[in-house]
Amino acid sequence: MKPYFPARGEHGVKFVYEAEEDVRCVAVAGTFNSWDAARHRMARRENHTWELELKLPEGRHLYKIVVNDSEWILDPLNPNVSEDGQHNSSITVTEQGDVLIRTSDITEQAPGILYERFHSLDSPEWIRRAVIYQLHISAFTEGGFIGLADKLDYLQQLGVNTLWIMPFQEVGVEKRIGSFGDPYAVRDYYSIDSRFGTSDELQAFIAKAHEYGMRVILDWVMNRGSVDHILTRSHPDYFMRNENNEVYYEVPNRDYFAGLNFENEEMRAYIIEAMTYWVTRFDFDGFRLDDSDITPMNFLAQIRQALLKVKADIALISQSYDEYHHLECCDLTYDGSLRLTIKDLAERKITRDEFVRIYHSYKYSFPKGALRMRWLEEKERSRIWAYAGEPLTKPAASILLTVEGVPSIMMGQEFNERTLDTWTSLFHEYQLDWNRFDEELYAHYKALIHLRTSHAALWEGELEFVGHSEDSVLTYIRRRGNEEFLIVVNVSEKPRGIWFEERRFADTYAGANKRLIYSSGQGGAGGSSPGTYDLFIQGWETQIFQRVHLLPES
Repeated sequence: MKPYFPARGEHGVKFVYEAEEDVRCVAVAGTFNSWDAARHRMARRENHTWELELKLPEGRHLYKIVVNDSEWILDPLNPNVSEDGQHNSSITVTEQGDVLIRTSDITEQAPGILYERFHSLDSPEWIRRAVIYQLHISAFTEGGFIGLADKLDYLQQLGVNTLWIMPFQEVGVEKRIGSFGDPYAVRDYYSIDSRFGTSDELQAFIAKAHEYGMRVILDWVMNRGSVDHILTRSHPDYFMRNENNEVYYEVPNRDYFAGLNFENEEMRAYIIEAMTYWVTRFDFDGFRLDDSDITPMNFLAQIRQALLKVKADIALISQSYDEYHHLECCDLTYDGSLRLTIKDLAERKITRDEFVRIYHSYKYSFPKGALRMRWLEEKERSRIWAYAGEPLTKPAASILLTVEGVPSIMMGQEFNERTLDTWTSLFHEYQLDWNRFDEELYAHYKALIHLRTSHAALWEGELEFVGHSEDSVLTYIRRRGNEEFLIVVNVSEKPRGIWFEERRFADTYAGANKRLIYSSGQGGAGGSSPGTYDLFIQGWETQIFQRVHLLPES
């Protein structure tokens, strides 16, 4: 077997590409160079081999090999594909400069070195038990902050307890795309776009959300402003400048942005002061940090320490997949692996055992206790029904809301909204289509969200996968103390009868010592006598059992 690359080289991280034919040029583009393929060209060696060594900071790095300036491909020598749904190659560089590549060989019995060496930072309970709902104000409702306050009843009935509000600041005009522009092209970090309302209305909305028992997170644009940001004139040294001394953003095809110059300490202080303002003035409970994977980690740590001084239970969500962000910077990192693996399991591209191995490879390659924000939909990806097919939306929701981590729901996901493409829909006049409302899927989400938030075993209990006879049925236990649940999810259209591999599960969950507390279909529990199944489940169905009369182990 060929050795894995990248690997530690003499002068940094060594990338190798073995071309199958003669090519003109090869480059590496990723989070470490703002996806600029022109910055890091590989050198041709013999036998169509290309090499490059780069000094990379510790942490997770996503990248692609770029062939002939046009073909962006996965690294053929690296088996680790990122869990961001964007099909990137992925490595982690340790503080000693070693290169870690996640494989399915990482298990509970053989964990990765970061799991063995580190424990994640302590996070407040509210974010550990959160069910996050992401929304853009004008897309979600009419009437700005006032209209959003009126929607709190809907959100409370759904059961979500944490609201993630996408940017509502003034958007830049120069090089704007669409009538409203990219909401992440913020022109003034302290501003409120008047079409959403006033500062008093925002404050009243947050106060009302808190009365409803909800936390509110502000989506913060971490590493850039609009190209006409107010500071580009007053403090041009706060921004990156090109060879023509013009402010610019390194990420390709984003001409309406100006990248922040993180070497400028005054700029860092300004950003921290602005973030502090939104906490102290409006009582936001945390921030989601956009593009934190291309933001210096020491700046993220500075932000956390400053915000903790004004709000002790502040929470930060990192839009990254970086193991090291859990040590000093952030409470949550992204994890979109369920979107990929559920679809692959349903399409029989992977087996149930492979699903479990992939799940464990992520869990045991991160620091102990690391909280991952799990998603089926996010602003840069399509709707789950469009990606995986409508029948799989209910089983996928079941898994999202009953496994470990913190689930995140994109606005409209709960009723199979049909019109949102990606965040680019927000560049124009846009609202969710509430007229095609899938009541059955909404009821499914509502039931599972309320079940999750009502039982600690489902939001912080341990998870144990259960072996059985059917490859298309995913089965696992969630337990905490004397509370225990069995979750059974069929990701196929066919009804399935299953036998447990271990009789202890059959004795517990096919006998009288259990209670079916939720079913998304018409199926029910089978008997455990010879010639019958331990459990029977309909196509696409979810069943959740609660174990009763569980006695403490002696």
